[in-house]
Amino acid sequence: MKDLLDIRNEIDGIDRQIVELFENRMILTTQVAEYKISTGKAVFDKEREVSKLDSVAELAHSEFNSHGVRELFEHIMSVSRKRQYQLLTEHGKFAPTGFVEVKELDFTHAAAFIPASEDAAKSYFPEECGLQKCTDWREACDVLQREEVNFAFLPMQDPASGYVSANYNLVAEYGFYILEEYETSPQPKDRYLLISKDRVTLSGADKISICFEAPDACGSLYHLMSHLTYNNLNMNRIESIVISRDPLDYRFFMDLSGNLNDSAIKNAVLGLRDEARNFKILGNYR
Repeated sequence: MKDLLDIRNEIDGIDRQIVELFENRMILTTQVAEYKISTGKAVFDKEREVSKLDSVAELAHSEFNSHGVRELFEHIMSVSRKRQYQLLTEHGKFAPTGFVEVKELDFTHAAAFIPASEDAAKSYFPEECGLQKCTDWREACDVLQREEVNFAFLPMQDPASGYVSANYNLVAEYGFYILEEYETSPQPKDRYLLISKDRVTLSGADKISICFEAPDACGSLYHLMSHLTYNNLNMNRIESIVISRDPLDYRFFMDLSGNLNDSAIKNAVLGLRDEARNFKILGNYR
């Protein structure tokens, strides 16, 4: 039987080789990114990756190792894509989000509110802004959709469930955008959202809300969230709702710290746009 120290020394030697090979692979990844930049080819090629995972898994000599190799290469290819997204951003190959930055909002037009946000709305809006009372979130969104008002001012939290995902889901469903968050106290029940049909962000915005869909499959959410990890982004909240039960699918809602002009945010957005279903930016606000 080998001495434990000798075995560990051999493992250390293999690990050094793995690191060297990984860095060589990342050099080639850079070359792949340069090719894609010059040709406009997409970073994420799902068919290529599935084929690659199948082929490397077949090289292993046991079922356990085959599963491990597949998992290892899933991660390696994910890291490679993230490096390619970084290079695309550095070369200015970032598709515009469509958000327009403004210094202040024009409150000379009407805004909708519901009973739960009435007192806060009267405190938030200037006197010249006409306020229209609605019965609930859905009616306020319908009024905004018909452009009878320019804004809706609504509670962030759903009073029935205590979660915010139901209300954020309406923002996504109607194609609206969050312009600002207002609070009368740190309690979730006393926080409100200003929403609009306009894709606008206020100067100094430091919070981003996003949503995307993912299947109920092993590792699906983990791989998508890794775009946040590799870009050192801070996630402040995550919630989900079931959007389909057969097959089981989820829509996830996340709040991130940052601004859409930040390089790290651009990198993450590139990756999530490519790899998540129905990715949306719900707002960049403060």
